[in-house]
Amino acid sequence: MWEIQQVKPRNLYEDVVEQLKEIISNGDLKPGDKIPSVRSLSSSFNVGQSTIREALSVLKTIGLIETRHGEGTFIRNFDSSILNQSIPDYLFITKDDITNLLDVRKILEKGTVAFAAQRRTTEDLKKIETAINKMESDLTSINIGGEADWAFHFAIAEASQNKILISLMEQLSTTMQKALRAIRDKFYVSPDMPEKLLAEHREIFLAIKEQNVNKAEERIVAHLVSAQELFDQYDEMVEEN
Repeated sequence: MWEIQQVKPRNLYEDVVEQLKEIISNGDLKPGDKIPSVRSLSSSFNVGQSTIREALSVLKTIGLIETRHGEGTFIRNFDSSILNQSIPDYLFITKDDITNLLDVRKILEKGTVAFAAQRRTTEDLKKIETAINKMESDLTSINIGGEADWAFHFAIAEASQNKILISLMEQLSTTMQKALRAIRDKFYVSPDMPEKLLAEHREIFLAIKEQNVNKAEERIVAHLVSAQELFDQYDEMVEEN
């Protein structure tokens, strides 16, 4: 019997990404060329403008295109090997996916961090602080993934001492880690942004350590709201020309 791999459903913008990669690979779009506007691409591909924006966001993240404010979006000088590399799964997560996830996290993690502040043990504090230290060490390395970030938030869930909350966080694990990686890939291109994110995590940790429930709730919600605002700002950088 053949070994059959499960077929994964594809989003429309994944098809747009692959077609644009093929157009670039064929040389129909070369480094320095300006690509058509979002509106024009939307008409050509017969998809919504949001689909085109999602596709351009992926191409921008992997280094094939760049946006020049006031001028438009252009093909970058790129390493040709990029065209042959598979695109990481985490990039195929939409803005709506991230927005919806952040909404859920605001509800879930506000309650979780409150219980953590009340019930945390010395061992819990060590786990949370270890995750923060890993985040800090990542600032000086090429590792900008969300592993340490996820470990931080999951350690807070464990500190809540609530098995159902821990289980809910485990169920969100795959989606959260993809979203964290996608968000961090965007944020890390902004000066001082990694340090800002690290400082926000430290403030949450200190509130838990001090067992200040109100402060912990305020800090976690502010952190997630800030993430949403920054993500929206980045998304707006993909211009329609």
